[in-house]
Amino acid sequence: MPRIQLDLARVDLTTVPPFAAGSIDDEVRVVPTGEPNAEPEPEEPMAAVGDEEPAAEEDAVGLLPRIAMRVGDLPCAREGVVSVTPRDSLTRATTIMTGRGYSQLPVLDGAATVHGVVTWSSIAHMHSTGREPCLANATTNEYQLVEATTHLLPTLPLIRRHEFVLVRGLDGTVNGIVTAADLADQFAVVAKPFFTLGEIERRLRRCLGRAFDENDVRVATGRKQAVDHMMFGGYVRLLRREDLWPKLGWPGVDRELFVEQLDRVRLVRNDVMHFDPKPLTADQLALLDGFVGMMRQYDPDYGHSAAQP
Repeated sequence: MPRIQLDLARVDLTTVPPFAAGSIDDEVRVVPTGEPNAEPEPEEPMAAVGDEEPAAEEDAVGLLPRIAMRVGDLPCAREGVVSVTPRDSLTRATTIMTGRGYSQLPVLDGAATVHGVVTWSSIAHMHSTGREPCLANATTNEYQLVEATTHLLPTLPLIRRHEFVLVRGLDGTVNGIVTAADLADQFAVVAKPFFTLGEIERRLRRCLGRAFDENDVRVATGRKQAVDHMMFGGYVRLLRREDLWPKLGWPGVDRELFVEQLDRVRLVRNDVMHFDPKPLTADQLALLDGFVGMMRQYDPDYGHSAAQP
């Protein structure tokens, strides 16, 4: 990503919206930097061109993703919203909420104009204050509307405080709603692979770091560096070397099969670390679970200390 930003800046170009802001499948326009609708790219550390790995290489092992997670990366923020119009009845709204198990229902005029939100709390408040039971009196303006390109982490306090946020897409329409329950579900989807990959990398580093020195790494990758400073793809290239494999001391492990599985893990890791909005498949999840289990068996520190997971 830093290379793309640098190349665009050299010819006074940018993208609308910023290409780092949306999901991997979003469309962007390349425009001159001075164009009125041009938005500045989010500031990110610019790596020196000479220090970059080839384009196909993944991020450095142990680093967090370069692309921050956006609200629009959550599936529920993009899959549309069920709503009522200001002309609908309160009975219609409550029937939808009851039938679908909703705690809130947007009141929209068209796809872009928000008149408010009906919630069970706003309905209870209407009754407790003795107002006429109707949609207008049950509609509250206590809601938050965020852009799909908004960073997710700063939005979490809003969701916790209001229990939901409405999401406006790049086309200006309200095309999603994110609730506290959605966040809990998404945490399980995103966090488990993330932490599983982290454990795989820690155990792999520990095993390889004991077996290989900087000269071994140079022979395999062309770079003289410690195992801890290698990228994940470098581990694959290192273990493909049949002459270096015996140094691991794993005589009962098939080298070709292990490297094949490791390379598949690398590809899954790229999806997770770049926050590809598509969830991992059952096969990908099974691959991670199986591989981390295998690494626990090969890691000599496994089970010896709670401080070395």
